[in-house]
Amino acid sequence: MHQGKLIRHKVSGRTATVVRGPYTYRFMEAQDYEMEAHGMGEYAGVYGSAVDIVWMDSGIKQRIKQHQYGFEVIS
Repeated sequence: MHQGKLIRHKVSGRTATVVRGPYTYRFMEAQDYEMEAHGMGEYAGVYGSAVDIVWMDSGIKQRIKQHQYGFEVIS
């Protein structure tokens, strides 16, 4: 997935446009923020490739993992 590509979510059928990426991003969950708050931030999170998308039906911008299952590139 690269900037300008049109993608579709396989389950919902919704389409989106990639507006930025791919780039390296630190994905963090709730327990990772707790670790960071208690001085163990260097162990928190997982690094991976991310892309920013904009959903065509709502205009909402969202960051997803580049190789997240459930998306296919249309064009």
